[in-house]
Amino acid sequence: MTQVRAALAGAGTVLAIAACGVIPAPPPALDADFIPDVVSPTLDPSAASSDGFTTEQHLAVRIRVENCDGWATGSGWILSENQVVTNRHVIENGTRIEVTTYDGRDFTVLSSQVAPVADLALLTLDNVFTEVAEYEITGAQFLDPLTIIGYPSGDRLTVEEGHYLNAGIDEVDDSRELVWSVRGHVEPGSSGSAVFNDEGKVVAVVYAGDEFQRAIAWPIVWLDRLVQDPTGWQDNTASCS
Repeated sequence: MTQVRAALAGAGTVLAIAACGVIPAPPPALDADFIPDVVSPTLDPSAASSDGFTTEQHLAVRIRVENCDGWATGSGWILSENQVVTNRHVIENGTRIEVTTYDGRDFTVLSSQVAPVADLALLTLDNVFTEVAEYEITGAQFLDPLTIIGYPSGDRLTVEEGHYLNAGIDEVDDSRELVWSVRGHVEPGSSGSAVFNDEGKVVAVVYAGDEFQRAIAWPIVWLDRLVQDPTGWQDNTASCS
């Protein structure tokens, strides 16, 4: 597992060393009608940005939930300028929900909704995000590379490289629906982590794991159904007694 830490830019000093020598003649002047060739750079969306984090890492958030029994942590990812996706069990019965971005900005959730079948939840905030994820409804084959990005144990932002194993019946929530098995280490706090394919698109959402380095995830089609028909979401309400 690779633990991603804030990159510290080394402040190296570059010294210009001047030496005596003969100054060469300047190059000849260019033709008046000369037009240089311009080659547009090819940008890799997964490449590290100037702050040392990849685009996918920018999209991961840590979630802190206060509920009737205390508090809990989970992971999530940015769906739109004001929405975050996580798991239902992470925020269910939450009385106050906060999200923290990779660079330490804290935001309070205004409202939250849960899915009726899949272990998914949608958090709504003010319009605070400038980078949003792309997701893709797709199948997967054995050993297809996948990457899980989240905050296991509510700690450091962590990138876990793994691969697709298979699809099987959901036995955690007993929904009897098909979910993905992914080779990758997850811990409490990883719930809600995005699973990215090698094109940097979210293809599943982690909701469980086991001691055999296996993460269980809901394929993204379950989220897309609710994006297409938001009336399927249910309000997340807390009733402390």
